[in-house]
Amino acid sequence: MSKKKLIFNADDFGLSKGVNLGIIEAYQKGPVRSATMMAGGAGFDHAVALVKANPKLQVGIHLTLTAGYSLGKGYKTIGTGDGRFLPLLEMEKRAKAGVIDLTEVEAEYELQIQKILSAGIWPTHFDSHHHTHHLPGIFDVFIKMAQKYEISTVRMYDKAMLAAKATSIQTADIFVDGFYGDGVTIENLKALICDTKGKSIEVMLHPAYMDVGLYQASSYNIKRIFELDILTSKELQVFLEKETYQVCSFSDL
Repeated sequence: MSKKKLIFNADDFGLSKGVNLGIIEAYQKGPVRSATMMAGGAGFDHAVALVKANPKLQVGIHLTLTAGYSLGKGYKTIGTGDGRFLPLLEMEKRAKAGVIDLTEVEAEYELQIQKILSAGIWPTHFDSHHHTHHLPGIFDVFIKMAQKYEISTVRMYDKAMLAAKATSIQTADIFVDGFYGDGVTIENLKALICDTKGKSIEVMLHPAYMDVGLYQASSYNIKRIFELDILTSKELQVFLEKETYQVCSFSDL
């Protein structure tokens, strides 16, 4: 019997020092093997230093269009005019109406990717903050950039959507986002892993230590402490040592 491949990916790397330290602890003492970095996060430089001190952690890019400030300036359809990104609901509304200038999306993606490359980090995979890469039009830019930079693995909650666009790019069979909010319990995490069908599963994570930067940047904050506690627990370690599971990263797909 083949083992079920489990990818525990930590989002928001670079958002704040507290987030960064939580992700690294979940890597050093837990099952996290992959994390996705926010190029525009206030803790970006701190995250880069931690990556260089932990070179076996696989780092991807958490492409961002709905949190904080853009790296580029003067956007008319993806920003508010003062350099801040649009809220998620407005971005979704504009994308579905087809009124986003996709050249702005591509320009911002380029800046975020180039910033991470310039820091000496070559990304292993792509995903996006608030899953905006699934939105109409934006998805096409996302795939274009993945192909341009020869990224062979991405996050997708709709595998068929990816297969219809780019057969050379892989994703996990199943994307699990239920370990979030009220779902942050050890019992729920184990149930999600046991009950989900598929040879490979990506579990979305947000482990962190609480700090002012996280509190100011995200309404999802306190629960991240509990995520970290569960991910580094002995109970989860024992559970994952079962012969039916292989904790891995995107390069193992």
